[in-house]
Amino acid sequence: MNSGTSQPLLVEHDPPARDASTPAPRIAVAIPALNGGDRLLELLDAVHNQAVGEGGLEVLLADSQSDDGSIAEARRRFPALRLFTVERSRFNHGLVRTAMVEAARAGRVALFSQDAVPVGSRYLGSMAAALDDERVAGVYARQVPRPGADPLVRATLQHWTPDPGDDAGAGALHRALPSGTLLASLPPRERMQLARFDNVGSMVRAEVVARIPFPARPFGEDLAWGASVLAAGLRLAYLPTACVEHHHDPLISETFRRNRLAHFQAREEFGLHSVPDLRHLARALVAGVPADLEKGTIWALRGLPRRGAALLGQWAGARDALRAESSPTSADPVGRN
Repeated sequence: MNSGTSQPLLVEHDPPARDASTPAPRIAVAIPALNGGDRLLELLDAVHNQAVGEGGLEVLLADSQSDDGSIAEARRRFPALRLFTVERSRFNHGLVRTAMVEAARAGRVALFSQDAVPVGSRYLGSMAAALDDERVAGVYARQVPRPGADPLVRATLQHWTPDPGDDAGAGALHRALPSGTLLASLPPRERMQLARFDNVGSMVRAEVVARIPFPARPFGEDLAWGASVLAAGLRLAYLPTACVEHHHDPLISETFRRNRLAHFQAREEFGLHSVPDLRHLARALVAGVPADLEKGTIWALRGLPRRGAALLGQWAGARDALRAESSPTSADPVGRN
């Protein structure tokens, strides 16, 4: 994967000698990394403790020139790691993940964010089993917050990757386009919900990514890929019984930034404009106050500014997309202009 230059995007350190007789692993794990610290090491510990059965696994790490010592420690603890370097200035979520899947020797490749840790020793096995159905291009896991997360984090994750509920025994939940339906013909919100995919914790078929690569995106490559997969007639799956422990601390500035990026993409790729103006923003903010107060006065005081930042980010992201549509030189918060 060249990402527009003559130099490869990923450069492997000390690639091991292999020949045609070297068996391929059953599962590969691919992790982009940048100063992942102890959380990255915790993830690698959990991955190497997985029960994956015959064939074993290989682990690929794409490092964006970390300087916190975590990569050296990872190589010390796990000498079989396949370590790649990507220049920090060339990192792109979509291109790097595609390149890692291409470099993997397994047909099923698990993708993780560097701060997402699988729960239990059968996570990888259960995700691989969900791909036994050849119609499924990829499967993603449920996100659960780390201990001590506040209610806003829990509510956000519950909305994005809901718990199994009554479907706990149903295994992977599939999504596909209805027969004869074009994705573009669906309402924006339905189109985006149908295409939902999440590379915080996922597993994909390498052969599908070879045909339908993750697009060049600094954010939201998984959602854009989900839409392409559905349009190609394949299925996505959500496995709520497979969990990764992961959340971002809800700093107000980060809440605004992430919502701005997400809703730029929601408008640009799906036509969704959930907060069209500041009046809608104010109404949505006020409408959430009773639920905040039910959690307690302290929570209401903490939650109100965060919800305000989220709604403001949603409004700003869609506004940025509209400006980009009307003028190719308009500011683009995800850096594609």
